[in-house]
Amino acid sequence: MQKENNSSSNSSSLPPIVRSHADELRSLIRDVSARNASHSFVIEGPHLIERAFETAPGRIKEIIFTEKAFGEHHGLSKRAERQNIRSYQISVKMAERISDTKTPQGIFAVVKMPEKEDALTKDGIVIALDDVQDPGNVGAIIRTASWFGVKQILLSKECADPYSQKVLRSTQGEIFSTNVGIRGEIKNNLVYLQQKGFQVVVATLDPGACSLYKMAFVQNVALVLGSEAHGVSKEIIRIADGQIIVPKFGAGESLNVAISAGIILSEIMRNRI
Repeated sequence: MQKENNSSSNSSSLPPIVRSHADELRSLIRDVSARNASHSFVIEGPHLIERAFETAPGRIKEIIFTEKAFGEHHGLSKRAERQNIRSYQISVKMAERISDTKTPQGIFAVVKMPEKEDALTKDGIVIALDDVQDPGNVGAIIRTASWFGVKQILLSKECADPYSQKVLRSTQGEIFSTNVGIRGEIKNNLVYLQQKGFQVVVATLDPGACSLYKMAFVQNVALVLGSEAHGVSKEIIRIADGQIIVPKFGAGESLNVAISAGIILSEIMRNRI
């Protein structure tokens, strides 16, 4: 009982969030234009916030707790205090209003987007997503790319917003450890990478494409993945150095794009080893 009283006392020491502040959080969660205007986004839940502390602590602007969440994750508040990050208290009712989930975890953080980097990486592996619109797939690809040490991820204009809640949850926090670019034109960047010695390879379902296991990958590779519905655009295919297909050994009409990304990245790395 004493432990609960201490948590409540500690929680009451946090300044309460005001309605206008909550409205701003709600907008950041739901509105891409609000995120772009403030160059910030919101993450929810202790796991994502812990990952932000581990890999991008300087980008955390503030943390918001319900009383219960503060008691359960008091260590995060102490961590924020040590790094001079502001903390606020929010009511359960207000947390439910701003969250996009039915059962909010009661802890939110506002995070700055990374500074725009005009320079593309000079070596390694780059992934370019051409109109991959499913948030779960985009998030899973970002998570997988981080595992395989991908240096950069390029997104076309029609890709899912990497800072939407569904994408952020799917990344499992790896949005902070991988260089994810702003959505825009990817063709010119691919041409530039080609000029710098990158091999631009398109993943496709075309049966005439080279088998993944027969492709001779060079040291620096730009892998282009398209949507499951439409694939990679003809405009991108025309400039590519090659097309690859993951061979099918059983049934199935197609392979999930995020699963394909993992298979292809694994084979690229196996070639290097």
